[in-house]
Amino acid sequence: MIGPAFKTVVFGLAAAFALSGAPQADAAQSALDQKKLKKYLNSAAYVNKLRFVVAAYEARVNGCKTPKVAGRTGAKLLKSRVAMPDIGVPKSAQWIDEVRVEGCGKPFKRKVVAAQHQGQAVMFPYLAGSTRTTPKLQFETMKLVLAAERKRSTKAGCKKKSHLAVRNAKFVAQAKMKNGVMWRETWTVKSCKGNRKVGVLFAPDQDGKITVSVE
Repeated sequence: MIGPAFKTVVFGLAAAFALSGAPQADAAQSALDQKKLKKYLNSAAYVNKLRFVVAAYEARVNGCKTPKVAGRTGAKLLKSRVAMPDIGVPKSAQWIDEVRVEGCGKPFKRKVVAAQHQGQAVMFPYLAGSTRTTPKLQFETMKLVLAAERKRSTKAGCKKKSHLAVRNAKFVAQAKMKNGVMWRETWTVKSCKGNRKVGVLFAPDQDGKITVSVE
């Protein structure tokens, strides 16, 4: 059983490889390219941008007023590239970085999916937890979840412009179906009324798209 029934199919997105497990080096990348990328990922310019992006994310999305990126575990290349918001699937290298965030309650780690695009590093801070979504699917799903929760929290008494954030996403269960594997997650949303868990169902259709339904 995948879980309770969902109200409405919201939208479809192109299916892509879920980010799970430890990423490995792309075999198609030459040793020279890997060496250049490693040097770039250890450069002050890249590390400073990584810290800025994560700090801005914690402030804007999570409402943390004093974020501090205090540590970094290093980057690992993705075995298979995945779609990111605005740029799609990058043609050049893509990797996952991870940093330690302090100043926002109990210290935690934030994963960041990044890629080289038109000579620049494009970064996407990833939700905490065990979501199986790709960056683009996560980005679009977050907009839907927040829109639904905005309506719900406003009816419950929150101000229309009060802070609303998705805290984490947790994989719950999966089931095989004709077109592939469907899965269910719970996304925790924080509003002025506290935390609420929202069920989200992801199901592939016959055209290779993922249909997302919000509970």
